[in-house]
Amino acid sequence: MPTSTTARAALHAEYSDHATQPALTLTLDQRRGVAFYLADTDDSVEVESFVRRWTDRVHDLDDFVDEHGRMPRADSTRPRPATAEQTLVDALTYFRQVGAAGGYCSYQVRRLEAVPGFAWNPRDAQWSSMLAAHQQFWVDHQRPPRRRATDPAEVTIGRWVAQQRAQHARGRLLPEREQQLRAARFRVL
Repeated sequence: MPTSTTARAALHAEYSDHATQPALTLTLDQRRGVAFYLADTDDSVEVESFVRRWTDRVHDLDDFVDEHGRMPRADSTRPRPATAEQTLVDALTYFRQVGAAGGYCSYQVRRLEAVPGFAWNPRDAQWSSMLAAHQQFWVDHQRPPRRRATDPAEVTIGRWVAQQRAQHARGRLLPEREQQLRAARFRVL
């Protein structure tokens, strides 16, 4: 899988080429993408206001990830404070909703995927990460993780296993997740 910088460079190279071609030779998706590409790479280019707003928000997201080394996280307090980070959390929610509805051109989809740490469904990504951590724990220690261990990482994995089993017992575990848990080398269920 290419790194986000490589993915972004490849995306920009592809759309740089599209931008030099006559519009009639491009698909509608490519023409839409060229507008976002131009706004993404040159602040002085005049584009429609919604293209500029979307691009500016993605640049804000890039800047935040570069500065903090992580994706923005929602504040757990209620009501949520109006911070720059919370604004980005709200933008991510919007990006994911529009993306799920198929409202983005290919350029926008690939540009968001080039942001380090971006996931269309972060809960699924986190779940998969915990399953991988569980499997690696077994490889490393040849035993299941314990919830009452001294190592915080082991405790986290042990609690995750307990949550999966509890969800399964209540009939709330998604069938595809149950299948993955049963198919794993070191089964959870």
